[in-house]
Amino acid sequence: MNKAPLLSLSIILVLLLPVFSTVFNTASAQQQQTEKKGPYVDQVTFIHRDDENLALEEVKSGNLDAYYFHIPLEAAADAKSDPRVTVYDRTAGSAGLLMNPAPARDGNSLNPFSIKEVRFAMNYLIDRQFVVNEIYKGYGSPLVDPFGIYSPEYLNVIDTVESFGFSYNPGLAEKMITDAMTAAGATKDAASGNKWMFKESPVTVKIMIRLDDASRKSIGELVASKLEESGFTVQKEYGDLTKANTIVYGSNPQDLKWNVYTEGLAGTSVFVKYNPIIPGQMYAPWVGNMPGSQNPSFWNYQNSTLDEITQKIFFANFTSAEDRSRLVNAAVKGGIQESVRIFLAQRTEPFVVSSSLKGVVNDFGAGITSKYSLVNARPSDGKGTLNIGVKQIHQGSWNGIGGLSDTYSRDIFNNVYDSATFRDPYTGEIIPMRTQWTDISTQGPTGKLQVAEDAQTWDPATQKWKDAGPDATATSKVTYKLLYSKWHNGIPMDKSDLLYSQYFTFEWGTNSGSDDQTVDPEYTSSAAPALPLLKGIKFTSDGTLESYVNFWHYDDKEIADFAPAWAAEPWEITAATERLVTDGKFAYSRSQASAKNVDWLDPIVPEHAQAIKEELQQMKSENYVPAALKGIVSVDDAKKRYDASIAWINTHGNAIISNGAFYLDSFNIAGGTITIRAFRDPSYPFEQGHWSAYENPKLATIERVDAARMIEIGKPAEMTVSVQVDGKPSNDALVEYFIFNKDGKVVARGEAKAAQDGSAAGTFRVDLTPENTSKLTPGPSQLKIFANSKYAFRPDISTNTILAVAAGAPGGSNSGGVSTTTPGSNGGQQQQQPQQPAQPSGCLIATAAFGSELTPQVQYLRNFREHYILSTASGAAFMNAFNTVYYSFSPQVADYERQQPWLQATVKTALYPLFGILMASEKAYSVAAGGDAGAVAAGAVASTLIGAVYLWPAALSARLQGRFGIAAKVSLAVMGAAAALIAIGVATTDNSPLLLLAGTSLFVLSAASASAIAVGKLARIGYTALIRQAGRH
Repeated sequence: MNKAPLLSLSIILVLLLPVFSTVFNTASAQQQQTEKKGPYVDQVTFIHRDDENLALEEVKSGNLDAYYFHIPLEAAADAKSDPRVTVYDRTAGSAGLLMNPAPARDGNSLNPFSIKEVRFAMNYLIDRQFVVNEIYKGYGSPLVDPFGIYSPEYLNVIDTVESFGFSYNPGLAEKMITDAMTAAGATKDAASGNKWMFKESPVTVKIMIRLDDASRKSIGELVASKLEESGFTVQKEYGDLTKANTIVYGSNPQDLKWNVYTEGLAGTSVFVKYNPIIPGQMYAPWVGNMPGSQNPSFWNYQNSTLDEITQKIFFANFTSAEDRSRLVNAAVKGGIQESVRIFLAQRTEPFVVSSSLKGVVNDFGAGITSKYSLVNARPSDGKGTLNIGVKQIHQGSWNGIGGLSDTYSRDIFNNVYDSATFRDPYTGEIIPMRTQWTDISTQGPTGKLQVAEDAQTWDPATQKWKDAGPDATATSKVTYKLLYSKWHNGIPMDKSDLLYSQYFTFEWGTNSGSDDQTVDPEYTSSAAPALPLLKGIKFTSDGTLESYVNFWHYDDKEIADFAPAWAAEPWEITAATERLVTDGKFAYSRSQASAKNVDWLDPIVPEHAQAIKEELQQMKSENYVPAALKGIVSVDDAKKRYDASIAWINTHGNAIISNGAFYLDSFNIAGGTITIRAFRDPSYPFEQGHWSAYENPKLATIERVDAARMIEIGKPAEMTVSVQVDGKPSNDALVEYFIFNKDGKVVARGEAKAAQDGSAAGTFRVDLTPENTSKLTPGPSQLKIFANSKYAFRPDISTNTILAVAAGAPGGSNSGGVSTTTPGSNGGQQQQQPQQPAQPSGCLIATAAFGSELTPQVQYLRNFREHYILSTASGAAFMNAFNTVYYSFSPQVADYERQQPWLQATVKTALYPLFGILMASEKAYSVAAGGDAGAVAAGAVASTLIGAVYLWPAALSARLQGRFGIAAKVSLAVMGAAAALIAIGVATTDNSPLLLLAGTSLFVLSAASASAIAVGKLARIGYTALIRQAGRH
């Protein structure tokens, strides 16, 4: 036998074996990596860093990978230019005031904020623009409603919000306060030091000011100052969140331990398209978030009208999108009128992340603290651990019934818990998470469908599960595939956990009377209204869940979000805490803990976890199975669960057991750290990278607005808007427009349609009907355009000034032209010139000098333009002419300026006198009582001072100085100004835009020239005198 071929084959196989092994191992490793569950990192440690400046430096140095609190606003500009960090802006949180409306217990004292009119007057007493510009350094926007301009809900309520026309008006506030206080029997006169007195005692206001938040401390000082100026005796109480929880939220309002609180709201923990809870949470008592917290031991703010309206919103008791919009507007209007909670500013907060950390998701609600961030975070150096700085490591309670109410705890807990559904971070729409719907059936809003006879609900009266029966109906039915996994303690999730969650909702949502131990005022008041809507759940033989509800929404994904049964913790943990609470050892809610003088249950605290462990041991010794699970869970299975949770608490020192991508490993109270670790169990349903598609939002930007500079009243008008999505022209956008008249009221609104006439992609057309334009009055109006991408509901906002003129007026044309555009949220707003590339608008040269359009200096310039110039016909006419010249060169100058630090510094220095000039102009505007007369007075002062300060060097020219005498030149300029004033008067009376434009331009040039020539002459005289004096020596 010839063995050579066999030998050769053997040698080849031996030589190839390492290759096969490498290929096999690589493929196996790739498969293993692909199937690896949960996050990319293995561990995240949250570290207490109260000092924002220190935290910023630690992110820069690499000691921290991110900071879950905003950095100091004054440090934001430098941080954005530092290559070591990435700055993510979050626009979601708000700052405002919570007022205590409780009346005094007796007739010998007076709480001024128990008077609705006094509360409402605060809207005029506090300058929202000052709060934004000075306290928040331009990082934010004035806020009146609970949504804010960047919320998908804002366009629903814009008419209502603008109808109030709030602006800083201390005189009006003083009159409203005086009328209300006098009617209540209070007095204020010189004898009392101009202080409010009630029955010979000062009317004292106690204001709770957050000391741990510099901005809110400044707001508190501002409010205190304004209240003192209004005649109140103010007592300032400083404290952190813990103290505020105790005094404001945990005490009886009628004890009057506080009258005003500088409240800060972090916004939603996820971006929400149709926010069902915000109107109720911010304005209505039933949610338990208003003074009194619905605790029967306390005095409670009551408003049955707002309760009814907001419950309809929350439980989708409406028949159409229009009906829902009507309810939301009614809630916002009623809440603003009541003014128990007053919003001042929506914050734009800069958060920092190490530039080496990739995969961060900047949710439009939660910002970088989004649930998606840490599960998707990828350190570029491949390390498996992250260090995250947090402002507070532990405030409040972590129990899921009446706790987790502060942003600090939620930001961490959301990483260890997977909910049934979640939301797209950029559209706010419902997406499936652990309950994936396979069918949504509905007969809503008015029809009914049959409920399965064996669908069940819990009956607190009989303490048994109850079948729906043959005649039960519901509005909707949703079928879900359940993505179970093991709990973090190693016990598999199953239907017993979901059933116990359903049981708890019915048992603790029902108040059967004074002997009912399963009542918590905060939880029960919010859960009770939902019970009639839950018609039963059924576990099918194929492992799916059917849920029947009396709930309908025009977006059926919202039905899927409302219907599922799900659990946040194993049933045995809930059962153990129930026993502790009903035994009177703890309370679920903060207010009930205060009322009963017991601890607020907090499963992350070792002592409370130990109490839960001891209760589990007692349950095991009793062979305890809860009534809701008898016949479903055996004693042996229950004991296995008790043992697993006891072992968890022994190992980790906490009772936070859930089902998310991370588990809570430890809480080091002394060290100020919380550590979470990746949950790598194969039962976890989501592999690494599952959420990576959410890393970058596809935003819309407005590139161009072609609008008529002047619109003829009563005639049709058209304009076009050019939009890009994710940097490319696209029709995948929703473009809406609003026109405000000179009084700030919305007179026309609508949706711009994508052009169908062969125009380029991204071209949207606005068609105004004669009916629309007939609602305008002669003078300036404001056009606002909101553009949202279909993939990301964060609007780019274009603000344009248009002049309304009488039909047939010279220069009137409702097509073509130019619009003045203010930069919007996405930086896409641009100044328009027909058929020319778009140019960026706003105060470009000043923005380049100060580094950001959000700095208070630039905001001040913009505010002066919007409120003093564009608010009048004469001012708007001048701005149209000015913009044509200014934007022909300013973009190039600004670009060059950014590249030359010396020029930035020079321009910045040169601009400071302008602020003083504009302040003098504001004074002139006020003295002349505003309007066109005020605009002319302000223009005269500004033009004269600008000429004197900035233009006099040009007037030093020997040619200019020598041709005519100084008196002749100044006289000519004054005559020009006088002629311009006459032209402005005639143009305003006759509604002549062209004459108005010419007159305002001539007036400005004449006034500036006169002062420049005069100062130039004086400078030459002074210089000549100095030379002669020097010559004598």
